[in-house]
Amino acid sequence: MLESSSIPYQFSSRIAPNANSLSIFGVLLLSVLFPLTLMAQSRETVVAKVGREEITQAEVDDTVSSQVYALDQQLFNLRKAALNNLIGRKIIEREAARQKLAVDQLKSKWMAGEVTIDQAQVIDLYQKNLPAFALMNPEEAKEKLRLDLEAQSRLKRFREELSALREKTTVEILLEEPRLRVTKSRDLRASKGPADAKVVITEFSDFQCPYCKEVQATLRKVLEEHSSDVRLDFRNLPLEGHPFALTAARSAHCAAKQGTFWKFHDALFETVEPSSEKVLGIAQKLGLNVSAFKSCLESPETESAIGADLKEAQRLGLDGTPSFIINGKLLLGVASFEEFNNAILRELKKLTSQELGSSTSRK
Repeated sequence: MLESSSIPYQFSSRIAPNANSLSIFGVLLLSVLFPLTLMAQSRETVVAKVGREEITQAEVDDTVSSQVYALDQQLFNLRKAALNNLIGRKIIEREAARQKLAVDQLKSKWMAGEVTIDQAQVIDLYQKNLPAFALMNPEEAKEKLRLDLEAQSRLKRFREELSALREKTTVEILLEEPRLRVTKSRDLRASKGPADAKVVITEFSDFQCPYCKEVQATLRKVLEEHSSDVRLDFRNLPLEGHPFALTAARSAHCAAKQGTFWKFHDALFETVEPSSEKVLGIAQKLGLNVSAFKSCLESPETESAIGADLKEAQRLGLDGTPSFIINGKLLLGVASFEEFNNAILRELKKLTSQELGSSTSRK
């Protein structure tokens, strides 16, 4: 979790299903957005000059990072849907050619055969959706329902045939998903894992957030399983609803300055109802210089450091904890080990593929 079905019957068209099921609106929108994207400027492009000072596309995008990411994600989803439809079309065309049939003939073959519709199901649907058929003759309405159910059954056959065929076909998806650009941390004292890790998990967390506490065991397992490939970077996102969260964030920062961030981090999450006295007790127990620790808590540098984390979270559009960014990809809430593991393996696979491709191109 992140801190901060009965479906009415709808009339269905009895038109035979088409492999390219993207809506007309989607196709038109894609045809408009795709050329615009091709003309988009790179992040290094200078988009304005103030006197002799230049403003780049990157500077503009960084000020509206979360909005740009949201738009990029919408465009990606549209392209992904269109791509899946095109892949389906290619698979159908290949199979039709193999069987020496026209595409429409293959579709008809897949959907052919007798379909038996249970009359009890028709009557049940009719009873549940009486208001929708108020102006129709009851028998006509029931026949309409029967025909719709038959069309749905044939469509299911079509999808099952296409799905089975796709599983036998080698399909490589190269469409790149948009990524958030996280400002790199210059201070690795609040990081765990190799400095040159292939996969970086940036965690935005709150020491008073119960969900943040819950996910810590999973993060430890992730780092144990991927000790040579993954680094965890901790960032503070103290929520306003947690009265001690800001003080806890400050204390963890000050512990990091004395080289004990992770021990302090663990102790804070284990503390029930944290207080200033308990925080000082943790500092003493870990052998910190308490005088320096107290001075650090009130220093402008500490305020600036926590403020930088908050600004980064705001820039990325994050307002809940825990939030994770894995090599630019967003993962929210108390994610399972499987979710982290799958995300990491995808990144490692992609990086390995890129390295192989680069090696091959140099030969």
